[in-house]
Amino acid sequence: MSELIAFVFRDQFRAPEVLNELRRREFVWVRDLDEAVAVTMNESGKARVHLTVDPSNYRGASWAKLWGSFLSVMLFQPMTEVIVEATSRLALLPGGNFGTTNESVIWSNESEWWRKSLASSGNGNFNRDVGALMAPNGSAIFMFLRTQNAAAALKQLSNYGDTLVHTTLSSEQDEKLLEMLGA
Repeated sequence: MSELIAFVFRDQFRAPEVLNELRRREFVWVRDLDEAVAVTMNESGKARVHLTVDPSNYRGASWAKLWGSFLSVMLFQPMTEVIVEATSRLALLPGGNFGTTNESVIWSNESEWWRKSLASSGNGNFNRDVGALMAPNGSAIFMFLRTQNAAAALKQLSNYGDTLVHTTLSSEQDEKLLEMLGA
């Protein structure tokens, strides 16, 4: 099972800085940061997404789409749909076709899955808490932690700042994520 983590900061520049600092560490779980995403909010509450995946390949595009659908639900920001559209145009999809109109249907299904999944038992507070903590001039790191010792990783993360919100994903949710990523 995985942990879905939101590491929320009161400073809009802190999340990308911490994410880069964490990547330099030799923690057992640091590889999970390869697909993490940082989100910054300016003074008017407009979000900027800092992806560190390569959207020009299928794996990176899948992660970008997953984060786009997740963030549209978490932050109520319809602009994240643009992430999906952009990656569809950059990534070569199976069968040699670039993004098609079916991509918006898939994106919509993923967003709906996130809504239901985050509202399910045990995960409802995650959505509520992150929504309450994300504010103008703030930032956050979102990641999936797949290490066996999540408690140790969460303790290491807590040394870097503000507020950690996390929820454990069920094995069914993990399977669905792998499916969405094409793994």
